[in-house]
Amino acid sequence: MTDDSQSDGADGDERLFAAPSGTLTEVQYNPTSDKELATVIVQAVADQTGTETYRESPLHDYINIDAIETLLFGTQPDQSIGSASQNITFRYRNIIVTVRADGVIRLSGTNSSRARKN
Repeated sequence: MTDDSQSDGADGDERLFAAPSGTLTEVQYNPTSDKELATVIVQAVADQTGTETYRESPLHDYINIDAIETLLFGTQPDQSIGSASQNITFRYRNIIVTVRADGVIRLSGTNSSRARKN
């Protein structure tokens, strides 16, 4: 199903929600490990874009990572409340990040992304 409605001039929002241009990479997050979800996401984006992790905007400026963990993985690391088909998608540093309830984190480029494609 497509949306054929006309825009009322909100051109700036189009870039924010630009269609993904393809999967760049996928990484696996394990909620029972010592690594935090935010760390895994930031490192994956840094690896994909070729930037240093600590020199860029913090992830928490873009999304409430604690809310993602609670919604997808439960309040305890081994108490997932979602099925693998549930996911949360957001934009971080020109990369579309999708976190699935099974722990897969998919990075996709946007049409305006300047990320390196390996």
